[in-house]
Amino acid sequence: MQEATEKLDMTKWPAPAVRMLLGELTPAEVSAAADDPDPAKKRGNLCEANLFIAEFDRLQRHDDEALRLYRVAASDCPGDYYEYVAAKAALHELGVVP
Repeated sequence: MQEATEKLDMTKWPAPAVRMLLGELTPAEVSAAADDPDPAKKRGNLCEANLFIAEFDRLQRHDDEALRLYRVAASDCPGDYYEYVAAKAALHELGVVP
């Protein structure tokens, strides 16, 4: 994992999501780090954060919170984002209509 993080600027987005997966940040800290003065960038960052945190929650067996965040990502992510498609797929896999 160290080789992968060496290639990523750990001071910029999406490094906080990577740091969460490494156990260095909490989901709340990742959500806070998604903030950006540019509304379009903030929307994209929050989209990504919601999906990453949903996946993290699902791994931690926090299923209700994961489901909530998949729904948020499916409704709030721009349609051309991979995370939008991934959230819809996760909801489908869970048998939930987005």
